[in-house]
Amino acid sequence: MMRLSVLAYFLLSILVATFWACSDDDSSRDPSGPDDPDIIVPDTTSTDTTKKDTTRTDTTQTDTVKTDTLSEPSPVFIQNENEYTGFYKEDGYAAFRKLAYTSKTEMGASYLVKFVISNFDTDSPEVHFMNTKAYPIHYDFAQMVLHDERSVFVFESETYFTTEKNTVAGTLTYYASVDSMIALTFFPTDLITPEQVAVVYKMLESRMLFLSPGASKNCLFYMPAGTNAEEAAAGYAAEFKAANIPVYTHAQLFGDIPFQIMNTGTAYGTLRKLTAAELDTAIVSSHDILILETLPAEIPLVAATISKDAQTPLSHVNLAAKARKTPNIAFNGNELPDSLLALCGKLVKLEVKSNSYTVGEASLDEAQEFWNKNVRDPITLTYDLSDTGFIDFADLDFNSAKSVGVKAANLAELHKLLPDNSPDGFAVPFYHYSHFMDYAQVTGELCERSFADCGTEGRSSEICTQVKSACDNALQQESEGSESADEPGTTSLRSYITSLVNREDFAADTRLREAMLDNIRYMFKHIPVETSFGEALDAKVRGLYGEAGVRLRSSTNSEDLSDFNGAGLYKSVKATTREKDLPSDEIRKVWASVWSFKVFEERSLWNIDHFSVQMAVAVHESYPDEVANGVIITQNIADYSVAGIYANIQVGETSVTNPEGGELPEIISIIPSPPPQRGVQSVLLQHSSLCPDSLILGSGEIYALYRTVKLIQDHFAALYKKSSDAIALDIEFKLMGEDRKMVFKQVRPYIN
Repeated sequence: MMRLSVLAYFLLSILVATFWACSDDDSSRDPSGPDDPDIIVPDTTSTDTTKKDTTRTDTTQTDTVKTDTLSEPSPVFIQNENEYTGFYKEDGYAAFRKLAYTSKTEMGASYLVKFVISNFDTDSPEVHFMNTKAYPIHYDFAQMVLHDERSVFVFESETYFTTEKNTVAGTLTYYASVDSMIALTFFPTDLITPEQVAVVYKMLESRMLFLSPGASKNCLFYMPAGTNAEEAAAGYAAEFKAANIPVYTHAQLFGDIPFQIMNTGTAYGTLRKLTAAELDTAIVSSHDILILETLPAEIPLVAATISKDAQTPLSHVNLAAKARKTPNIAFNGNELPDSLLALCGKLVKLEVKSNSYTVGEASLDEAQEFWNKNVRDPITLTYDLSDTGFIDFADLDFNSAKSVGVKAANLAELHKLLPDNSPDGFAVPFYHYSHFMDYAQVTGELCERSFADCGTEGRSSEICTQVKSACDNALQQESEGSESADEPGTTSLRSYITSLVNREDFAADTRLREAMLDNIRYMFKHIPVETSFGEALDAKVRGLYGEAGVRLRSSTNSEDLSDFNGAGLYKSVKATTREKDLPSDEIRKVWASVWSFKVFEERSLWNIDHFSVQMAVAVHESYPDEVANGVIITQNIADYSVAGIYANIQVGETSVTNPEGGELPEIISIIPSPPPQRGVQSVLLQHSSLCPDSLILGSGEIYALYRTVKLIQDHFAALYKKSSDAIALDIEFKLMGEDRKMVFKQVRPYIN
């Protein structure tokens, strides 16, 4: 047990405390962080210390402070390449970051410095701030620097899994976007008591002289990790307050963030402010930077995105930004700065760093130079057209992606792993899309009908006339150039698309390109499939599902890849065996989505050969009775220093990633419980706006979700030939019906 002198010191600190440092009233905290984390916030205390040369060459030496470490510390600290035993006033955040491991979260960059306190239960505890870049693991530091001779099992048992501690190990995290404040955290599985937390806090604070104890910022605070630690801290709240130890939960901490750094980078483009409704019809390109009033269901290719609404890492806007490597920030529901809005309509440079952003006017020469530098090498995708039937999931596996796409292949693999908790179905392979392109015939009548359709969608008569002329020209060229055409004035869909895409005005005029691509999709949707194919597909669906609804889900060779997920790019649709929405009719909408404007622009950014893209379709029963839905990332992306998974969950069928009404999802991390408990605990980061008073899943459901996700993670990591720790997956799930059956409906690599 800890000796009386340590406890006596802590009790004395409670008795003499007269104010609450870093007030528990959130309104008193200035939410704006420093623009540059390298800026050292001045210390407001009057302590004057003189820094001495204390660099040590003997790494076996420990803290040489002679006085009682619980009284005012000596101004002599050890500082070398392995560790610091303290930070001087003039060291500031720059010295802290020098030791830190840098991690990215949805709230921007965080800087983690781990520490070890040895001899904790004696009169002379020794504090070691680890060079966490060199030693990211507590045990490695203890073994290699402190020459701790315990085995890893004994070290962890005596450090984390007991309340009778001789050694304490934890993490200090500087969240650059949460003002000048550093969080004291411990592993969620650590059995450290609130009393011990308080003692550790005072030890560390006394050795971080650049902080300002008693101030409302530039201070240390305790952040419990997980529900168990939060409950313990709540029960000890009065003692923490009396000892001047501020406590913030994850949810409290991130609730005051003025803006979120979702994805860093630099972009040049015209700054345009659009609502979600305006974006549906607006023509935008990779030379536009969008300010979004609300989050859209789909985001076309743009240079960068700025949203007023809060985002989650799993929103389609952010997934697209990560895949495209374009900047993305969100203002967390706050009003947009006037200085930003004043630049609307102007060509600007936006630079988003880990904890700040800058935006200002730019010249066309600067922008053009930047755009020219970012042209990628051409990519031709591979595929296999040898599978010509409809292939049941039972006959597909992970390696079938070459003929049915990653989505369908992973669904089939998932069904083998979880036969009772994943959809069963079949795939329509790439062959049928490619074959349709060859036999489908574009006619003069279709040119006339598509011209009328063009005008109904709000395009100018000038644009529609140009598209009609291009359509007529393509038919004329085919008629003149081929004696074997099926009939005069027709051409195959593949030849027609080639003719349009190769036009100079198609490449030069964004508005015309959008209209021509819409024309191509019109042809897909209005040319019938071969009778034999259509009858066979409808019969297959009727035989498996009767009159129940089915989902026809896109599965291309240009999505769900390890370096590009294509989230939200291609179209999936519902179908039934009723005459008005037969699968044989609806499948053409899925095929047509290969040629949507936003998808074409996306592939152009990556310099992908558009004709090497193939579309397969995964078919399975739809799930109409949806109680909840969610998206899982198999890493704890809210805090990479803590093992676990990250979940966005929402009630009913309301979208997690792109809600139409701006509803906020529940955000939790699910992490292991400390031993000897079995199971998991959750860290609440945000309540669902549709369920603000409780968690959407019960504790048993959270545990079942965690266990199943871990099973999926281990299974697919082996298939991707990686360790479970070296890959993150993006997994979608639903709870169905009154019995709240858990169904997993998608697995793909998560790009971070």
